[in-house]
Amino acid sequence: MADEIVNAEGLTEEEFLKRYDPDKYASNNPAVTVDILLFTLMGDEGEQQNSNSSKHLQVLMIKRGDHPFMGKWALPGGFVNRGEDVEEAAKRELKEETGVEDVYLEQLYTWGAPGRDPRTHVVSISYMALVDGSRLNVFAGDDARDARWFKIGLKLIKQRKETHDGEYISEREYELALSNEDNKLKGVVKLIRSVKDGIVRTRYELVEAHGIAFDHTVIIVHALLQLRKRVWYTPMLFSLMPKYFTLEQIKKAYEAVMDMELNTRSFHEKIFKTSKMIIKADNAHLESPPDAVYTLNPEWDDSELL
Repeated sequence: MADEIVNAEGLTEEEFLKRYDPDKYASNNPAVTVDILLFTLMGDEGEQQNSNSSKHLQVLMIKRGDHPFMGKWALPGGFVNRGEDVEEAAKRELKEETGVEDVYLEQLYTWGAPGRDPRTHVVSISYMALVDGSRLNVFAGDDARDARWFKIGLKLIKQRKETHDGEYISEREYELALSNEDNKLKGVVKLIRSVKDGIVRTRYELVEAHGIAFDHTVIIVHALLQLRKRVWYTPMLFSLMPKYFTLEQIKKAYEAVMDMELNTRSFHEKIFKTSKMIIKADNAHLESPPDAVYTLNPEWDDSELL
């Protein structure tokens, strides 16, 4: 039997673990939480919807029932229990606070700046999902006083660019607006991006927040900017579409996410020929088929984009 590896104290790994105190760093380690960004496409409340109706990108928020930020709106989430997988914690918190379960969550980013939570140093792992909100029964639970969908508006309000000592720096300020029939929330976030010697650095600053708890304004802006990129090279948006759809239907979905009107020809080129995410479908079996109908390419492979 080969000699066992020992540390500077002469302990094997088994001996080391027997002596190890799991609470050794508990008093000064950051706490860990999860925050969940559930996006959907829905029309205005009370508006009769059909497959060709215009929809808006919306995000699910909960109203906090306790300090800190009591009465303000936040993303669903909470603390990870010891021994709990972080993704399972995200699913648990989402179900406890909003009643939503059985959704695929994609890990997005980790936020860990000191001071982002007034209680203690908290590191938060954010998760994102794009879901069909019309199929979800949303209700407030646990320590959430309310749970509601909010229509998202994001606009660039200020921009500055400069080059200094070979470093390119761009600063963009975004204004986030969240609204539904009863609430209007607002925040401003600064995105600072620098490029030097081939290294790209990005950081966010919370400029102001009105009605939005913690630094969740920043988290939502980051997630939205990432979502607007990912829909072009992943088929995540097609989870909200029927099996067969027209070019106009999928174009409206993209326009809702991007919050802008898209050129039909260039849009068709991008998702049909460049990304190859959709293919033309046989519409002979459909009742009153449109001129052209498409479906998600079952053989789509993102490696072909490289």
